[in-house]
Amino acid sequence: MRALKKWSNLPIRLKFFSVFLTLVLLAGSGMFVLNHQLFQVARDNDKIINHSVPNLTTQLQIKSTIMERINYVMLYVTTGDEELHKKFIEASKRAKNIEDQLKKNALPHEKEGIEQFIIHSEDWEGILSNEVIPVYQRNNPKDALATLNSRAQPLAIELMNEAEELSQQKIHEISSDNKKVLNNAWSSVQAGYIVMGGTLLLALLFSYYISHSITNPIFSLLDGVRRMTKGDFTTQVAMKRQDEWGELSKAFNRMSQSIANLVEELKQANARLREESHRARESTRLKSEFLANMSHEVRTPLTGIIGFAELLHEDAEEKLSPVQKNFTRNIIKAGEHLLTMINDILDLSKIEAGKYELEMSRFDMVELVRNTLVMMEAKAEKQNISLVIETKHPILQVVADKTRIRQILLNLIGNAIKFSHSHSVVRVMIEQSEHTVIVRVADEGIGIETEKWEAVFDPFYQNDGRLDRKYEGTGLGLALSRQLIELHGGTIGVESKLGKGSIFSFYLPSAMKEVVTSHVCEQTYKKDPLLVLYTVDFLDSFQDFSEKIQKGNRPFLAFMIESKREAIEIAQKHPEYDILVAVQSFQAGYVDILERLSEHTQGKIFSYIKSPLRFVERGQVMRVAEYISPSSDDVPTIFSKTT
Repeated sequence: MRALKKWSNLPIRLKFFSVFLTLVLLAGSGMFVLNHQLFQVARDNDKIINHSVPNLTTQLQIKSTIMERINYVMLYVTTGDEELHKKFIEASKRAKNIEDQLKKNALPHEKEGIEQFIIHSEDWEGILSNEVIPVYQRNNPKDALATLNSRAQPLAIELMNEAEELSQQKIHEISSDNKKVLNNAWSSVQAGYIVMGGTLLLALLFSYYISHSITNPIFSLLDGVRRMTKGDFTTQVAMKRQDEWGELSKAFNRMSQSIANLVEELKQANARLREESHRARESTRLKSEFLANMSHEVRTPLTGIIGFAELLHEDAEEKLSPVQKNFTRNIIKAGEHLLTMINDILDLSKIEAGKYELEMSRFDMVELVRNTLVMMEAKAEKQNISLVIETKHPILQVVADKTRIRQILLNLIGNAIKFSHSHSVVRVMIEQSEHTVIVRVADEGIGIETEKWEAVFDPFYQNDGRLDRKYEGTGLGLALSRQLIELHGGTIGVESKLGKGSIFSFYLPSAMKEVVTSHVCEQTYKKDPLLVLYTVDFLDSFQDFSEKIQKGNRPFLAFMIESKREAIEIAQKHPEYDILVAVQSFQAGYVDILERLSEHTQGKIFSYIKSPLRFVERGQVMRVAEYISPSSDDVPTIFSKTT
């Protein structure tokens, strides 16, 4: 019992090593016995193959030469053909060589019999060579034939009987050796079975012990993990062992206590964050209302100022001097610039407040681009800039808000002209992928630093923020363009090299059924779309995320949500759709949203959280979500799981 306790407290690596060493020794012993038996089998087999069988073959050849020589002599005596005499001499030489080889390869117990056989063979051949053939050659065939029949043939029969007896002895010896080989081989097989059986038995006993020793701690830890996933972060695992499993249990208990402390801190932090988030949303709402009200209050008198300035500039009675006319022109120009900026601010405020509605229609994108370039020709000619359209499609139908797409094109082409060098080219390229229309505006201007690519889409951002900057602008055009593109369910981005120019590209779904004010993109497909819900804090990441979604082969609807109630209302409108909920970071109410959505949908719930998740947070989400996407690059996996 004490030895078993010491064994159980040994480190797992020592347990494995000791049992492995025992198995190796047992297997080595078995292999030694098996090799010894196999060596004996190989030696006996070598004896049969390299000695017994060749000797048997030689003995059989001896019998053949006896018959061959007696036949040659008989034919020679009968016919007198000298060719037969020559063949007899050759056969005698060949028989002599065979007899020498037989004598050389004979085993000690075979030598006496073989030597006696050779003596008899020589006597018999002497009768043929010295008595039969010479008598015939002296023209006495009758006496030669009588000697052959009376003396040579009986002796030949005796020689063949002796050769047959030697052959039978060799066959009997080979048979005996074969039985011995088979017995040794069977002994080797039995030894192998015994060794393998003992090794397997020991391995099975050790496997059972190790599995029992390993699985019990695993089940204990797994039970603790299950209790933690249910929210019991104070759970502890009891284990008295002193090996690695004991150390792991202690570490698990320490981790459990740390998580419990962190969860408590997280609850307090989430309470503070909810309060700050509420204040931020309220501040955003007040800001939007203030901008909308102020813009409205400013736009009304500004429209009157522009109107009166235009009346003065027309000067029907021609009472104004050229200088005064120039002043009125400047008033009109500055008023229109200010009015454009106020309209952009109003549009941005409406979009942020979720009150902006697109007027959808079907139109030809290629024709719209051509018309927009015509509108910009005068401005481009002032700077000696050429405007070029590049496309493979004579007609490219899209469903979108034509007025807003024209506004986006004017912003992008206007910026390209403004920041381009004289005598350069501004190109507008129109492409189409499987489900997307892509419009690119490329210039050969000053370019943008890489670190500023995202910043240029922020409201009021200026690439050159100095008061004495060279290029005019309010910094609202690109920000408004991004908002309008995202309202269409598309994306916009920029690629640029400093000093060599920029390429602004926006992507639109090639066909849309409807567009909802909170960033919806529903494409005309036969399959049910994927419902994508994302929060306000995920807005900055939505462009990249939506680009990854568009690479999939399934349509989607995208909604920005600000509350759980809003998410439930959207889910209730599309109860048959699968739902993906994307957020920037894990928040206390996120799991609650997933749970409530699961109650109002017949589809599956999927999760994407950009910030890394803690163990506890992942466990809470996995209780509700079918799948957690580890990165935006993994989004095509969601499509494969939901189709």
